[in-house]
Amino acid sequence: MENNQTPLMQRIWISLPLMGLFVEWLLPLKPLDVMAVSKEWFGVMYLFTGLLLLLGLFCSRSGLSLFLYGVCTVGAWGYVIRQSGEAFGLRSTLSLLRQDSELLFSTGQFSGMSQETRMLVLMIGWALLVYSVQSLALLRSSVLLFAGATLLYLFCLETLLSLPVYDDLIRTSAMVLLLQGMVHLSRLRESGKFEGMNESLYNKWGFSLAAAVLVLVSSSWLAGSLAQPKSASRISMQQAAEHLADWVRNGYNGGEAAAAVTGYNLSGEEEDMGLPLQQGSRIYFTAITPVATYWRGESLSEYNGRKWSEPEGDAKTGYVPGLISGQADQPRDVLQNITQQITFEQPLMQSFPLFGGGRITQVVDMQLSTGAALPTAIEQNPGAGSVKVILEKGQPQVEGYTVKVDLPDTSPQRLRGETGGSDPAEIRQRYLQLPTALPKRVRDLADEITAGAANRFEQVDAVKKYLKAHESYTLETRVPPEGEDFVDDFLFETHEGYCNHFSTAMTVLLRSEGIPARYVKGFAPGKPDPGQSGRYQVSEGDAHSWVEVYFPESGWIPFDPTPGFGLSASASRPASSFHQMSATGGELLLKASLWAEKGLLRTLDFMWNRKLALGAAWMAVCSLALVVVWLMPSLRLVPLWIRLHIGRSRFPDRDELLVSAYPVWRALATRYGAVPAGCTVREYVDSLPVEMQEIREMLYDFTADWEKIAYDAGPMERSRCIAYMRRCLWISKKVA
Repeated sequence: MENNQTPLMQRIWISLPLMGLFVEWLLPLKPLDVMAVSKEWFGVMYLFTGLLLLLGLFCSRSGLSLFLYGVCTVGAWGYVIRQSGEAFGLRSTLSLLRQDSELLFSTGQFSGMSQETRMLVLMIGWALLVYSVQSLALLRSSVLLFAGATLLYLFCLETLLSLPVYDDLIRTSAMVLLLQGMVHLSRLRESGKFEGMNESLYNKWGFSLAAAVLVLVSSSWLAGSLAQPKSASRISMQQAAEHLADWVRNGYNGGEAAAAVTGYNLSGEEEDMGLPLQQGSRIYFTAITPVATYWRGESLSEYNGRKWSEPEGDAKTGYVPGLISGQADQPRDVLQNITQQITFEQPLMQSFPLFGGGRITQVVDMQLSTGAALPTAIEQNPGAGSVKVILEKGQPQVEGYTVKVDLPDTSPQRLRGETGGSDPAEIRQRYLQLPTALPKRVRDLADEITAGAANRFEQVDAVKKYLKAHESYTLETRVPPEGEDFVDDFLFETHEGYCNHFSTAMTVLLRSEGIPARYVKGFAPGKPDPGQSGRYQVSEGDAHSWVEVYFPESGWIPFDPTPGFGLSASASRPASSFHQMSATGGELLLKASLWAEKGLLRTLDFMWNRKLALGAAWMAVCSLALVVVWLMPSLRLVPLWIRLHIGRSRFPDRDELLVSAYPVWRALATRYGAVPAGCTVREYVDSLPVEMQEIREMLYDFTADWEKIAYDAGPMERSRCIAYMRRCLWISKKVA
């Protein structure tokens, strides 16, 4: 980006409102959950945008600019990935990019690429946008196009998504006025009608303009607020997300079903299962627990062939903190009672289930956004074994909570040793339900799988092993054709799916054999924090489902049939979303890849653990590079300065005097263009549009001396040679 013709202070005064306009593109998206990114992503994007604009202030060489812009983009992208809880290894990253590139070229479907790659493409596009807009503003004094696009973008958010953007429009209008005023000053300077515009003038103009804009906008805002309608409630953000989600489902790709993003559905409305998934990476909550556990949310009991639901009428209301009593049909053999603490990444403002590693026996405390120790309403469903926090409109948001839970004893030896017993009538009535239209071949398959099993545990284990051995794990799935059963389509047609497919199939197969089972949804254990023992980060990509089976002597016991997942009291985290592979050899490939880059990852982890010091060093290096780039024109004059001040003990010869003129010709060519063919030096200097009389007189004297030296009209006196070299130095600085 060539900035030689624009003073530094003017570039700063133009870039500051540009930064504000870019922020206005990001700020309205922050409350929406339709973007599978963490809250820190927006902060990174703000800093990323500011750094790009800072580079645009100083970088003048295209090669260096491209390198610095690329370093900033990759660095910001890597930081976002690490903040989302994923590994950022060199080999794994390059391998992922290669695979996504091959997928894009072979299928032409951008949606099939991983979320990490799509994020990189987004950040590259954002960097190009910032560079283009700043270039137009600084070099062409053109800002109206981007300003108009920003206002149109905000109007679309308000019109299409019903987002309250009144404050955003006020701020954007102020920045557009300030930006247009600074651009107008730039045009006045370029016209040549005003001479002697120094930095103090730009500062006076900028501060005066900012004050005038502030007064004008404040008056407009005050007048508008008197007649402004009642501000929209926060639920409008949820409605906006629903509007956008509907558009994605029904309007994008010609009406075909788009891929959903992994996460926990708090709306209470279940959709037909089978939508293809994209692995989310946004952190949902952070947990502190002495034992790694799955995070149970809710169980669902009714299956209609397409989706799960839970009948109403069994819930009991109450308040917490306090003991949770009356949980019927829970595990009777408890491994241990532990305390778990959960802190949500973004406070929840709608009803949600309490996530815990087992049966919740007590809510120790509930952290509310107000900071007050207020009781919180709950809805307890003893039959389903779930506890739901009820939040109405206007109530304080929940930032986190602490619970005590009982972990069930899931040891195969104990379960295999159960002598039997009959299931209670209410359990059989509720958890043996199957749709009447369930295909007969599903029931026949259940008979075939469990044939020869001696007890209930062996039947359950046989179904789980069958699913893991005969079906494949993938996120690229489909919703079954209308009228087709979800489980039948999975077991006999596609033979591939994710956790919803495996959990639903296992539940249906067990119920076909008269074994009470229910579908459970929640989260996998999450990613352990290497810096703090017992701390886990659970992301939307960890959203998961599994099965609970009823044993007459033990109660409800969890089982997970999904390949690559294992449910136990000390469960380890499944493969991360960054390296998620299918069950067929995926784990072996992942282990081999991790082993190959073990040394490199240790180095990266060492650097990451000291990211503050390294970040400061990186900023220092970047600052030094910017200073060097900024001083580059002056550094080119160092040889001339040395000849003038250090080499004066000897009389300069003709060649040295001609070389001293090189910076002058370079500066004139950069600013006004090279000497045209067939034009003499004197004609070229006469044609230059130099308004300042002092510079023009210096150029005439320089031209006269240069012609005498170049055409060897005889040696010049020592004092005249020194004066000539001083003119070369002075003209080079002024013109550049």
